[in-house]
Amino acid sequence: MSYTPPKTTRGVQEQDVWAAADAVLAQGQRPTIERVRLQLGRGSPNTVGPMLESWFTRLGARLAQAQQADEGAQGVPGEVLDAMRALWQVAQQQAQATAEAALATAQAEVAQQREALVQEQARVLRQEEALQQQKLAMEEAWRLAQAQQADLAQRLEALELQVQQRDAVIAQLHADADALQAQRETERQEHSAQLQAAAQERQRLMEQFTGNEKRWLNELDRSRQELEKTRKQQQEALNAAQARQQLLQAQLAEQEAVGQQERILHQQAAQALALAQERLQLLQAQAQHVQGSGEIGGSSRDAAAMARRGPSLQRRALSQRSQRLGRRAG
Repeated sequence: MSYTPPKTTRGVQEQDVWAAADAVLAQGQRPTIERVRLQLGRGSPNTVGPMLESWFTRLGARLAQAQQADEGAQGVPGEVLDAMRALWQVAQQQAQATAEAALATAQAEVAQQREALVQEQARVLRQEEALQQQKLAMEEAWRLAQAQQADLAQRLEALELQVQQRDAVIAQLHADADALQAQRETERQEHSAQLQAAAQERQRLMEQFTGNEKRWLNELDRSRQELEKTRKQQQEALNAAQARQQLLQAQLAEQEAVGQQERILHQQAAQALALAQERLQLLQAQAQHVQGSGEIGGSSRDAAAMARRGPSLQRRALSQRSQRLGRRAG
C-alpha cells in the first residue's frame, strides 16, 4: 500500500518535496533542506524543513514495503535485509538530527523576527502618541482662532452700527445746513423786497416834494430813520445768521472728523480680522502638513522641530501682513 502525502496551502506541495528528496537520494546524496530546495528550484527553509522531516518519518515504511515486495519477487537473503535495516536506521538518525537542527534555527529566526516586530510596534505607538498630542494642540489652536474670529466679528458689527449712526447724524447736519441756506436765501429776498419798497417810498416822497417841501422833509426824515432802523435790524439778523452758519459748519467739521476716526477704526478692525483669518489658514495648513507627514517610518525629531518652528513662522507672516496693511491704510 503506497502513501500519498497530503497537499498544503503553500506554493510548494509536500509531494514535490518528497519527489525532490527521492531524487537526491537516488543521486547517492543524503537529502538536506538546501539540496531539496536546489532540486526544486524554489521554496523557503521554513516550508521545506517540516515536509522533509515528514519524508524521513515515512521513509522506513516505504522501504519496508519495497523490501517486502522484493522478497516476494526475488527472495533477498536475510543478511542483506539486516544490513539495509542498519543502514536505514543510521540514515534516519542523521536525518532526524538534521531536521531538529533546521527546526531550532528556524525557531531562533522566528524569535528574532518576533522581537524586532515588538520593538517596531513600540516605536509606532510612540509616534502615534506624539502625533495625537500634536493633533490635540492644533485642535486647541483652531478653537482659539475661531473664538478670536467670532469676537472680531462682534466688534466689527458694533463698529458698523456706530458708523451708520454717525452717518445718520452727518446726514441730519447736512439737512440742517441746507435748511439754514434756504432760510438765508429767504431773508435775502425779503431784504431785497424791503429795499425795493423803500425805494418806491422815496420815489413817492420825491414826487410829493414839489407840493409840500416841509412835509417832504419831515417824511424824508422819518423814512430815513425807519430805513436806518430796518438796515440795522437786517444787519443784526444777517450777523446772527452768519454766526449760526459758522457754528453749524464747525459742528459739521467736528462730526466729519469723528466719522473719519470711526472709518479708521473700522479699517483697523477689518485688518485685524484679515490677520486672524490668515493665521487660521496658516494653522490649518500646518495641521494638514502634520497629518500628511505622519508615516510610520518618519522621524519624530523632524516633527518636533516643525512644531517648534511653526509659531515663529506664524509671527513673521502676521508681522509682514500688518506692515503691508498699515502702509495701505497710511
